[in-house]
Amino acid sequence: MSDVLHVQTRAYPLHYASVDRTVGTVVVPGHGEIHPVPGMLGSVAYNAEETVDVDFTDLARAAVSLPDVTIVGCRIRILAAGAILVTYALRHPTDLRKLDVHALVALDATINRKLREADRALLRDVLAAAQRSGLLRQVMVPPGGAAAADWTEVDPRAVRYNCHFIARDPAWEPDGRVPGLVLGPHCQILLPYTYAWDGDPSPDTIDDILTMLEPADIAVAQQSVLVGASVGGLRILTELARAAPGRLEGPEFRRFLDGVWADYHHLDAYRVESGQAHRATYLAARETIGLDGTHERAEKLLSHVNASLLAEASLRSERLDRRLNRVAAALTVVASASFLLDIAAFLLPQVSGQMKVTIVSGVTLLAAGLLSATISWSGDRNAERGPALPR
Repeated sequence: MSDVLHVQTRAYPLHYASVDRTVGTVVVPGHGEIHPVPGMLGSVAYNAEETVDVDFTDLARAAVSLPDVTIVGCRIRILAAGAILVTYALRHPTDLRKLDVHALVALDATINRKLREADRALLRDVLAAAQRSGLLRQVMVPPGGAAAADWTEVDPRAVRYNCHFIARDPAWEPDGRVPGLVLGPHCQILLPYTYAWDGDPSPDTIDDILTMLEPADIAVAQQSVLVGASVGGLRILTELARAAPGRLEGPEFRRFLDGVWADYHHLDAYRVESGQAHRATYLAARETIGLDGTHERAEKLLSHVNASLLAEASLRSERLDRRLNRVAAALTVVASASFLLDIAAFLLPQVSGQMKVTIVSGVTLLAAGLLSATISWSGDRNAERGPALPR
């Protein structure tokens, strides 16, 4: 076995109101049970940051099998903010030290793609079971798609991941395009989202390893939150552009945005809550992956989505007002016809039945004509304003 531990940490953005740390068992249909336990971010120095941890090794090994790759551990960490970290610890029979950084990245990308294909259904079932059990409370999803009650999985386009290589005295050379930044001890950025760590690669030290990796993984969790919000916003813009009917409500989108920004800034507090060494690595990681640029682009996109939703709400209100005006006009015509019949019955009490029939028929035809003219006039006015979008 290589003396290098290959670790992949995926960040799944999933916005929830809170995490119930008292849930001790979650039943995953078809896979058995998982047992969440309270945990803590070990790199936070000032205010304790709680997590919920799940040892996922047995379920992952049962569901995932990759050639020439050994899964030595798998851990799920549910953060207090809206992100879930799934970490795989892997071993390879080949000596990874003999590969340059680009060969390392190519190997990592291949394995990550195969892993995501192999465990996608399993993780979908686990997250859905966590919601049903009450472990994740009040999951919020972007409007325009399925309701929260019908949610099944995180959009795969929103998932982001880090690649870590843990070894004693790692000797890989960083890519020349990586900027020279001040880093905490034991860390080296080889490429964006790719890190080398000087530490004990034994899987027995997985708790210490996860604490060591937290600065970079918190940064990628923030990236996933922003990308997930942008993916949801793009879906809404597509539906608005196609004038497709859907769950496009401004207040619902505002609540979703409140959740997104609350989670993003909750994670951003890591820059002041973490210890000095971890903080340096976190700041370097977020600069290398361009997190501030992602933040700016997401903010512009989501502001545009919000403006488009407000315009759509105004348009729908205008259409509703026109329909209500036509209904009111029609009711006025019907009421006038009824009033004419009452007058006729009062003024002509002694007329013959044939005459009454003639009067009633005449008034009815007059009302029908007025009603048709009212509807046609409203339709002509709408046509003058331009074609309406399909409803």
